Amino acid sequence: MGTIQPTGSYMVPGLALGIFRILFGLMYLDMALQKAPWVVTDGHRFGWLYGWIEKEIAHPTFGFYTAFLKNVFLPNFTFFGYMGFLTEIALAISFIFGLFTVLGGAGGTLWMINIAMGGYSVPGEWVWLWMLLIVPQIVFAHSRAGRVLGVDQILHRRLVEGAEEKRGGLGQLVLRFA
Repeated sequence: MGTIQPTGSYMVPGLALGIFRILFGLMYLDMALQKAPWVVTDGHRFGWLYGWIEKEIAHPTFGFYTAFLKNVFLPNFTFFGYMGFLTEIALAISFIFGLFTVLGGAGGTLWMINIAMGGYSVPGEWVWLWMLLIVPQIVFAHSRAGRVLGVDQILHRRLVEGAEEKRGGLGQLVLRFA
């Protein structure tokens, strides 16, 4: 079970990557719940998010990103707080359940690049943290890690067993992300 197993035209890693993907999903769930709309820190909803954005603004990595945070993000903090919370919940669901992990891995990669753009220069942040959070998600997407201990495995089997002409456009789309 810990070896690479052929599945269609892809090689799918075994149990270890499936467990790692699930643990990564639990990390996203924890992070989302720390910044949930009902968590108030220093008078602001969404937990420690407001304070983190202030740190990113105080220690800019890129001028354009700092301008975005000041002029767009903070004035619309409630909207972006909800979007961040929902994004991290969606990533948690994708990784915990192995559901559309290609999409989850790609989205998670972009999500971490976004966070790294602001957090890279914040004092006390470990620079290598960002690579350690980005690279596994690329691996999850590329290896289709949801096909081990995940719903993607069930979707893939059902769609591959069906005749291609009966699969339809939605089936083809699901196969692309499962």
